[in-house]
Amino acid sequence: MRHLPIALLIGLISITGFAQAPSAEFEAASIKRNTSDQFGPTPRPSPGHLTLTRIQARFIVTRAFPDLTTPIQVFGLPEWADAERYDAVVTFDPSATAAQQQQMWRTLLVDRMKLQAHYETRPRPGYRLLLARPDGKLGPQLKPSTLNCPSPALGVVPDVSVEVRDAMLATVRDRRPATAPEEAVLLSQCGGTFNAWNTMYGGALEIPAFIRSLAFLGIDRPVIDGTGLEGKYSVKLWASRMSDSPLALGSAAFTGVSADDAPSLFTALQDQLGLKLEPTTVDGQVLVIDHIERPTEN
Repeated sequence: MRHLPIALLIGLISITGFAQAPSAEFEAASIKRNTSDQFGPTPRPSPGHLTLTRIQARFIVTRAFPDLTTPIQVFGLPEWADAERYDAVVTFDPSATAAQQQQMWRTLLVDRMKLQAHYETRPRPGYRLLLARPDGKLGPQLKPSTLNCPSPALGVVPDVSVEVRDAMLATVRDRRPATAPEEAVLLSQCGGTFNAWNTMYGGALEIPAFIRSLAFLGIDRPVIDGTGLEGKYSVKLWASRMSDSPLALGSAAFTGVSADDAPSLFTALQDQLGLKLEPTTVDGQVLVIDHIERPTEN
């Protein structure tokens, strides 16, 4: 079985100069360098256990910090933090909250990578998400949701059902788009997921949650909402990922799938959802790395 789509592994994730939660650490944790150029099997996540395979140190860092300005922007990382790949395996109490798990990642980073960091507020190039059509009409793949889904707490990722996970894994395993029945399953979820064919599905997404998901399609700038849209929406978006983003790990390089005929994200947003991204400047918090070392394995 191939890698889980990275959207399943999202954990919105606060060291030096930050308010600290009560100390927490993983029951067991391993970080090892992966020098293979092959994608091996990744175990399915289970309660209290997570395996991340061939990830960058940058991704490990972003798991430990809250996503205050989506996507979080990190300055000061050395070249190896993007160039080298690592395998991470962690075990923890299944009842641990999202905030406690974030603290566990922070503790691990301090212990194994000697991380020191701080936040700064800087003007950042960004985008404003707007309605693309003068009449405000939405695109054919953005519709008011009929699902009854509660709004998740900030920083909490909705659980992914077994049926949704299996539908996604089938597309990854077989290197193909989702079938009509699989799409129906993917659109029955309350959160958002991606399959291997550069497609995002969300059965009941509020616009702020949709904006956060754009980081996993390669948008590496903060996006602010100017749509005026309220409520939850059913979303299907098929688009090429922007390869310059370190979070765009669901691309062909990650899954082994090519979707060269997929439209650009900017074109797809307009044609499929009736939305557009307009360049702007945003004052947002960035994470500045003061010190980091390659992780010790034990």
